[in-house]
Amino acid sequence: MPSGSTATDHDSLPKVPTLPSMKKRRSSVRELHDLLESESVPGRCLFPTLPLELLAEILIQANSPRDVLSVARTSKLLCSTLVCNPAADFIWRTIRKNCLPHALPDPTPNFSEAAYAAFVYDGGSCDVCKKDTKEFYASFATRIRLCRDSRCKKNISKHLMDVTTIFKGHARDEIWIPYVESTHCFDPNLDKAWPDNITILMRKSEWEHFRADYAAFSALSPPPSEGLRKACTNQIAKFPKVMELAVALQKWKCTYATMHRTVKTKNETWAKALAAREGWNEHDLLNSQSYGSLHRHKNYVLEEVTLRDFLPIKPLVEAQLLKMETHRQNKENEASYRQRRDDVEQYYNRLRSAGTVVPSLYEFRKLSVMTTMQGSVTGSRPNSSGLAKDMKNSALVAELVAADLKTWMASAREKLSELLGFPKWRSASKTKLHPLDRITARFRCQGCGKVAKRYEKERCLDFAGVCAHECPSDDKKNKKPVDWSVDRFVKDEKASNAVARLLTLVGITDEDANACDTVEILGARIRCLSCEHAFIIMDFPTLIGHSHRHVNMQVAILPKGEGLERAFEAGLSAKLMDMGSKSLKLRSEANYRCRHCVPASESAGAGMNGEGRVSTEESIAKESHAEDLRTGNQERRQRNKKSKLRSMDFNALRSHLKGLHGIDMVSDEDFFAQTPVKWQS
Repeated sequence: MPSGSTATDHDSLPKVPTLPSMKKRRSSVRELHDLLESESVPGRCLFPTLPLELLAEILIQANSPRDVLSVARTSKLLCSTLVCNPAADFIWRTIRKNCLPHALPDPTPNFSEAAYAAFVYDGGSCDVCKKDTKEFYASFATRIRLCRDSRCKKNISKHLMDVTTIFKGHARDEIWIPYVESTHCFDPNLDKAWPDNITILMRKSEWEHFRADYAAFSALSPPPSEGLRKACTNQIAKFPKVMELAVALQKWKCTYATMHRTVKTKNETWAKALAAREGWNEHDLLNSQSYGSLHRHKNYVLEEVTLRDFLPIKPLVEAQLLKMETHRQNKENEASYRQRRDDVEQYYNRLRSAGTVVPSLYEFRKLSVMTTMQGSVTGSRPNSSGLAKDMKNSALVAELVAADLKTWMASAREKLSELLGFPKWRSASKTKLHPLDRITARFRCQGCGKVAKRYEKERCLDFAGVCAHECPSDDKKNKKPVDWSVDRFVKDEKASNAVARLLTLVGITDEDANACDTVEILGARIRCLSCEHAFIIMDFPTLIGHSHRHVNMQVAILPKGEGLERAFEAGLSAKLMDMGSKSLKLRSEANYRCRHCVPASESAGAGMNGEGRVSTEESIAKESHAEDLRTGNQERRQRNKKSKLRSMDFNALRSHLKGLHGIDMVSDEDFFAQTPVKWQS
């Protein structure tokens, strides 16, 4: 039975697995799975996890401790492996003995191998201009670093002190802190190194500390302290070793600089020969991303570029050179295209100055002649240097442009003539004006409702203004103008009717070629009868803009000497709205009065006595002043300040016109200056 019992127990064991074994098995599988996943993660670097022996086999192939410094500074793990681990010193030592141009001298005991490599190869800030530089120390003993700027080399003398003549000629025997080890440090023409160097240059800051320590150390009474004596004794013992190392490093640096110049010259010669053989531009080759990086790296590590280095990157270099050539060609094409566009714009401005009716510049560029002359960035490109001259002097170009303009305006003239009520107008008379050339031909844009600056006073467009009109784009990001279309314009009935009534009063028709000159001669003798509450007078351009305030504007012409000639100044509102300092000063003066608040009867009576606005202003001012003198009442003065007839500055006048009379845009007919405005300083 013991055997059966044993067999039974043995058979039952696999059915009852123990918990610890299952945990261990699951943990090992999970760890293996995580390890496989971590190895399959793209971008994961396993280089820091290499054993020190394999890491050493890789790094000792470098020819400079600078490369090991770069590797050690990539991660904390590599830093602790290569810098903080004494077992890795053999790597630094091996590379230091095999580096270029020859082995570095052995460091002094105060340096570790990694610290010594950083001392020799690391950059820092220039002691003169304080800018970062990758240059070696100019003086290793004093740790003075200079950048490549020649001005820093000249100005370093301000930071140094020559103590050669101090200590009665025994300075070399008395000084125990490091000083400039060689005259070659700051003057390449001199080459006297310690201990043969008779010139002793020290930092001014170090000299002040040394002089104090020297005085205390050399004093007999009281004797120097134990700490000072021990510190100075240690410095005296270390001084020869420090200076010997500095002199050796200075010689090594000179050899390094010579080899660097030699390698750089050879690599540039090799690149020039390569460019000539392949038919490339040498400058492009050296500035290409791939070959330029290879060229600079080889100069940096003092190695010559070989064909073996170049062949793997040749296809990439050729592609980059082709890209650079394409970019340069595109840049030249864009500059040429930009110049041609500028020439077209100058030609356009000359046509406008000559009084030619032209479309907007955006539409003018679309003319067939202009399109051919401008060309395109990628297409045909006329000679940019002679384009401006040809457009200015060529009669053929002038004829072609005139023909294109006539074709462009033909459909516009026909459509606009229909809007004026003259479809397909023809006349054999040479004295009658075309309907579009008459002063009653006024239009407005129903797309944007805006006008150019030259039409701000009239607030509508004539035929030339219609052609040159540009509707701004609604898209703030795309400021390209909206394509011009004659269908956007409608007849300005208010302006046209007001001008027609004025011509009826004058006794001429709009067909007369002298109609424009006739209405301009009227000056400011045109009165608006629709403004019944005030005596509003204006000139002809102001009449056109003022007509938009009334549904059916009625006008009258005043006899000569009856209007307030001096009260109306054309262009005064535009000058006051200017952003200049003179306009700002004039706007702040309380010199302007609202014409709408002056009763029509009072203004007319003042005008009929021949004194114009002066009599009205003087009478109001005298009455107000006399009343103040009689009463002396402060409340009455306060009421006068709130009076409609008071003088106010221009900004207050604008608020007054908008709030009381509903006039948003101030015009010349809405106010007058109490005293003449002097624009000249």
